[in-house]
Amino acid sequence: MVEVTAQLLTRALHRAGESFAPNELAYLALTSKPEHPVRDRMAWVLHSDLPGCITAREWSPNGDRARTDLAVLDESSYEALALVETKAAYTFDFAQEGQQTVEKYMRNIANDLDKARAAGGSRTRIFALLLLTHPASAPVQLTPVVKYGPEIARSLRWRSATDLADAAREIVGSRLNTMGAVRGGTLPAGMAFDIDVAINYFLVSAQ
Repeated sequence: MVEVTAQLLTRALHRAGESFAPNELAYLALTSKPEHPVRDRMAWVLHSDLPGCITAREWSPNGDRARTDLAVLDESSYEALALVETKAAYTFDFAQEGQQTVEKYMRNIANDLDKARAAGGSRTRIFALLLLTHPASAPVQLTPVVKYGPEIARSLRWRSATDLADAAREIVGSRLNTMGAVRGGTLPAGMAFDIDVAINYFLVSAQ
């Protein structure tokens, strides 16, 4: 039976990121949160590559409304080997410890992990994946196409993009470390609307 580890999921995530056309992921991340596109590509990588497994999206063991974003299942028994809950945000959401968005996302991630534990079996590995879109600059001209343009501009008014990314990374890491072991990294997303974009990720292996 395949063991689904954080390392395996991280490799799948990077392959998913590489599967987008040049600049496609930057476009998706600036026009809306990229949670579903990244999850879907990651699900396909896992489904294609793991022998004896199938990968489901929006999975529920009983067909009820409490669904898990991504599930790796044993092909024969449909036993859940791993469940992954995903969330997407922006670095400006984590610009300062104690702000409401920090508390909201941490509460939602903790709730997702509890939900996945309830849905999985005794051998099911439980993970949470947080994706943080990080624009390197503000839009030159504010437009409704860049969904969070005013928030991006405001977050970069008094600090550099590097300082913002570092602050968000520190806050996210310290909070997620209380939920389990954390692996982090960056998916290069390319450029859209003259803005360089990266997606920082944090994968939690739940306790």
